[in-house]
Amino acid sequence: MTRLPLVLLLVAACDAGSDGSATGTDGGGSGSASDDRLYPLEVGRTWTYDVTSTYPSCPAGMRQMKVLSAGTTEGRATFEVQGFCGLTGHTSIAGDKVEEYFDWGPTGWMRSLDEPVSAGHTWTTTNGSATFTMSYSDAGAVGSYTDCWKVTQNVSYTTYWIYCRGTGLVRYEMVDLGGGTIRADLRDTSF
Repeated sequence: MTRLPLVLLLVAACDAGSDGSATGTDGGGSGSASDDRLYPLEVGRTWTYDVTSTYPSCPAGMRQMKVLSAGTTEGRATFEVQGFCGLTGHTSIAGDKVEEYFDWGPTGWMRSLDEPVSAGHTWTTTNGSATFTMSYSDAGAVGSYTDCWKVTQNVSYTTYWIYCRGTGLVRYEMVDLGGGTIRADLRDTSF
């Protein structure tokens, strides 16, 4: 079992990422009610999750994801995001295309969301040590959130994210080959 791809994707799940403006002009302005991006990052926004985890590196309980600042990474406008596992990363956003920057071992960009957002759309990405596909399926409504999309990482263990327009990540689940689990369910947002 290769642990490196799992670790790298845990960081992505607990962070944020893509190509575009850190001011949110590609999908809605700061605090804008019309921000309907799948991952509406803006400095100061927070998401609170109920986390269930068997991983010591990602403590269980009520945990927050926070957008700490805006900056530049490798010439791209990015957000610095502290994920619900406590790790901090850099995320680049252009509309609904989101890429996470990884800087452990090899460095580069992993595409976590792609365009067009449509059922069956598949893209290839890398975490520096492995290349794999990701795909969308329509998740409909999740709780009180609507227009939701499930992103499945096509690997031998279970990993998926559910994003809802205007809200962002509402559910994450990873079950590794040994049964280790991280699950996060959105409880509340600050916006």
